[in-house]
Amino acid sequence: MSELRAEPLSPIDAATLWPQLHRLATEVIATRSGENLLVSSGLHATGLTRLPRIARLPRTVVLGVKRGLGYRGVLVSRELSGGAGWEVMSIRIARDKDDDAIIALVNSAGAEVARRGGRTLYLRYAEGSPHAQALRKAGMFACRIEHLYAIPPGDRSGSTLFRTATRTDRHGVFRLYCQSVPENIRRQEAPTQQEWRAVLDSFECDREFVLDRESSIAAWAGIGEREAHLMVASEAEGAADAALNLIETHTSRHASLVIAAHQGDIEHLAVARGYTALGIRVMSARRLALLNPLKEVVAVPAETMPLPH
Repeated sequence: MSELRAEPLSPIDAATLWPQLHRLATEVIATRSGENLLVSSGLHATGLTRLPRIARLPRTVVLGVKRGLGYRGVLVSRELSGGAGWEVMSIRIARDKDDDAIIALVNSAGAEVARRGGRTLYLRYAEGSPHAQALRKAGMFACRIEHLYAIPPGDRSGSTLFRTATRTDRHGVFRLYCQSVPENIRRQEAPTQQEWRAVLDSFECDREFVLDRESSIAAWAGIGEREAHLMVASEAEGAADAALNLIETHTSRHASLVIAAHQGDIEHLAVARGYTALGIRVMSARRLALLNPLKEVVAVPAETMPLPH
């Protein structure tokens, strides 16, 4: 096993990485605009994060594998909403392929995130990536396959059956997640509501909408600057069509729709409406802490324990 180690970078060191990124030309994972976090990491060293306008900057972890005066590889990760999960936003390496550096970076990221109280580390990479084996060796297991589709221009009216989601819908959306996502995916991705908040934050949605049916939420749509995501209850007739109508009229021209592999019905409907495939991405997770469920109460024969007098 390689003895290569990645070390956490100070905020000032992280900020000075920006001009060196051209030397780290190979991006290992699906681009998540992680380079911008290098600047925000540097802000922590200046005290600017005390200003209200910048107070919402996420906590970040920046790690580097040194090579002389430069770097062989750099990893950037950010804390997701709720604190249970962190997402690796960028892994850059100087070579075309460097499994040892990738494994060292991800292993060190897991240790740093666990030290900060995180339970799960997430990252996304392109299907068929030459770096997939190194990521698996570092403990990242695929939990969701994401298909990206270009959204056709919408010519429908702006009216919709959806309403803007509020904080009071959080539990209802989590129930929809539990109903619409297979259990084997949820077990790896988000077994608790706190971790679902982290996954939802990783979608980078600026706006959320829900569709009500009777006493529950039948569909949810999250729309961001670059991507849109959907969840639809299987028994909600017409909800998928209404969700795609919303996506087509509320997303930007350059945004894409992300459809998970288990959402085959939505994918077939989208293709029939003119959505074109852009690529496939793998969302992977590494569990950093074990969940300890409450143990069931077990009856004990009376003769094995002394009874109180």
